[in-house]
Amino acid sequence: MTKLDPAAQSPVHIIVTCSNRKSDVVPDRLRMADLRGHTTGRRFTDWTQRLSTSTDPDRPAIDLYAGEHWQIARTLPLQIAPRPATLWVCSAGYGLIAAHTPIQPYAATFAGGGLDSVGEDRTSAREWWTRLTQWPGPARGEPRSFVDLARRDPNATIIAVLSEAYQRACAADIMAATQLLGDGEQMSVIGPATTELADVIVPVTARLQPLLGGSLLALNARVAALLLSSAEDDQDLRRQRLRARVEQSTVSAPARAVRAAGQRMTDEEVRAFIGAHVEEPGVSATSLLRRLRQSGRSCEQGRFGQMFAEIAATAAGR
Repeated sequence: MTKLDPAAQSPVHIIVTCSNRKSDVVPDRLRMADLRGHTTGRRFTDWTQRLSTSTDPDRPAIDLYAGEHWQIARTLPLQIAPRPATLWVCSAGYGLIAAHTPIQPYAATFAGGGLDSVGEDRTSAREWWTRLTQWPGPARGEPRSFVDLARRDPNATIIAVLSEAYQRACAADIMAATQLLGDGEQMSVIGPATTELADVIVPVTARLQPLLGGSLLALNARVAALLLSSAEDDQDLRRQRLRARVEQSTVSAPARAVRAAGQRMTDEEVRAFIGAHVEEPGVSATSLLRRLRQSGRSCEQGRFGQMFAEIAATAAGR
């Protein structure tokens, strides 16, 4: 596909949700679970102090994150090459960082209900993100927020590929950044529809999974790859165009197979199932939940994930 001369195009910033999976072992001191029970302010101070003083080897973020979502996310700038595009990470541990920033292996998330959650509700998650935007971070002088990116280059296109929890944490920052861009159409958020970001969302639904394949966890990144790879010029990266292409793809997507409802399990039964398999090599909450559902039983994903995290943490401490 013929692209326009890169020199004639405005820069593109692609911001993606970080990955829970890391390619290096995460030490206990860099797990948010190790700071549970502290006030938000105290936790944040202790957390950033630990990140800043850790003597473990740093790794570029792009190489540290792992898993299906990240393997697709890291290629997104290549989808619109040779247009100038920069990949950024939206991290609950570090805040906004460029993908090549050296960082420590850590465990922190905006998703609620887990041992490594930064807060129990959207208010605490938003407060945490605000604190991260005010922290210098691992690379001093670099943008620390969506607002910083928009203020630095109001002619840029910003495309955020964010899960629901990360959208909610960053919503105020995203909407403020939209007002600083030369045209609000330059800001798009690819992901599940949320009330807070209704004006800028490019909605992704499970109806697209049969078309693009892979797991639901990586669907936002796959949709972003589809949209970026088919963009011929700046106009194709405007939010209205992105929405139209997603809507067209959704309508034409093959029907999704309906899975028969499984037998719902009690907490005790779920815990027993997880406990029997949690120490198997390479096991994850996602793979184990898939195995459970294939056996004709069922458990809600968030509920299963929380119990898996608790049991895995206990097993690791033995």
